[in-house]
Amino acid sequence: MSIFAGARKCDLKILAEELRETVKDRHKLKDLKKMILASKEYDEERAKKWLNTKRQEGIAERRRQEEIEQRKQEYEERKRKEEKEYEERKRKVEYKEQKRKEEKEYEERKRNAEYEERKRKDEMEFDLQKIHLGAEDEWSKLNSPDDLVEKLDDYDTLRSTFRSKQPRKDGHHDKRISFKDDPAITTNEKKKLCDITHNEPKCVNCSNFGHIARNCSLPKSVLTCRECNETGHKAINCVAKEINHLSDESLSVRRVGENSKGSNSILKKAKINNCDNVQTLIDTGSSCCLLKISVAQKLKLKLERAVNKIYGFENQKMPALTSIGRIKVYIEVDNVEAESIYVVPDDAQSVDCIIGRTWLDLPHIAYTKMGKRVHTGYREDQLFRNFPIDEKVNRFCLKRLETAQLESGSLQIKDFSQQKMIDNLANDLKMVKNEIKLLQGDIKDFKKE
Repeated sequence: MSIFAGARKCDLKILAEELRETVKDRHKLKDLKKMILASKEYDEERAKKWLNTKRQEGIAERRRQEEIEQRKQEYEERKRKEEKEYEERKRKVEYKEQKRKEEKEYEERKRNAEYEERKRKDEMEFDLQKIHLGAEDEWSKLNSPDDLVEKLDDYDTLRSTFRSKQPRKDGHHDKRISFKDDPAITTNEKKKLCDITHNEPKCVNCSNFGHIARNCSLPKSVLTCRECNETGHKAINCVAKEINHLSDESLSVRRVGENSKGSNSILKKAKINNCDNVQTLIDTGSSCCLLKISVAQKLKLKLERAVNKIYGFENQKMPALTSIGRIKVYIEVDNVEAESIYVVPDDAQSVDCIIGRTWLDLPHIAYTKMGKRVHTGYREDQLFRNFPIDEKVNRFCLKRLETAQLESGSLQIKDFSQQKMIDNLANDLKMVKNEIKLLQGDIKDFKKE
């Protein structure tokens, strides 16, 4: 029975059939073994040899199947790897092709944009040259400076109007489109633009085409200065702008401690908008007047936005503090009034208010120190009239005033506002000359005049 150890049912069935035994499907493994042993043709040695052969064939078959399965798995793995590499190569090729196509399209758009830009500039230069050539005859007929100024204004307005109608460049991919083909422009606007191209001047007074401001039938508009809100001149010719620029160019303040000694500053009581008992420091080293924000809020003063950097003593690189705003108030010290003061944070100074040179150096204010007390007053007061005053005169303003006085004697002013401005300049010039005479000690000539 040991020869049948490990034998399979199919092998025993084949062995029984070779021994000429009748085998049925219902026979079990033990039945097949008994049938083989009971067979007349059974030979133990031959049966053992035959079973070993079948066993070796089964092992070989299983190995062969395992090898086939392993080769199949290796083939599938290699196939997946090749497909993955193929997809990666294909993706790289498509990416390079897409990038090359985009670069080609970008270069094409860039060339088209440059061409449209050159074309637009050529058209604009050609149109401006036509306008310039057509206007030479009119410019040659100008006989006075007023006509020349008016003609220049017309030409400047014409050029700015033409440029404003050109489409803006939003990016390097955009194309310049002619305003004549723009559907957003109405028929009237196209007509006006065509009038510009065909040498039609524009009036700066009524903004209509076909005539200039000199020949306009409508009343002329009044010029208003954006700096001082006065009429009769523009901001570029405003004298107040120059004076404000000189005064606001740089501010510096000497920071004073509570226990500092050797200071040229004196404490006084001042009035701000008729409010008494404001502790004030007379500081000749400060180039501006400063007020605490808490005092401004307490007095309910109207604050204007003015952020100015205020520098300390001998330090013009790093600002000591920054002002919060500026207010226009009446500051009265010893019955002397002036206005304009900056507002700073409470921790910037120990006193409520600092009076600096913007208040002390006003033309109508004078001050002196007697002992430990500072006296302030008006310059025309008897106390300060005979004092020698050491003061630098602003030569720039004096020159502007002298020039304005000379021009006022030679020009014929048509506008009342311009005449008023020249009169004010002449009065200021007279006041400066009187101050110069005071500086020179010529009191007798001053009283005679």
